Amino acid sequence: MKAMKENDVFSLSKPVEATVIGEHDVVVLPVGTVVSVVLVFGDPSAPVAYEVETFLEDSGRYALATVEAIDIQ
Repeated sequence: MKAMKENDVFSLSKPVEATVIGEHDVVVLPVGTVVSVVLVFGDPSAPVAYEVETFLEDSGRYALATVEAIDIQ
């Protein structure tokens, strides 16, 4: 797969734990959740992981999660 960059959008291929921004709540983002890349970890041409953000419609909050590059299909 081509390396993602900041502001790229994709859907999660497996559930991921995320932390609600500004709170200590941890939520599980289900498969298919649309996320945006906010930070690339490692070499931009071959990243090891991505920090992603999503909007939680049910609560009107945002959450951050770290997704390993190998988990993106």
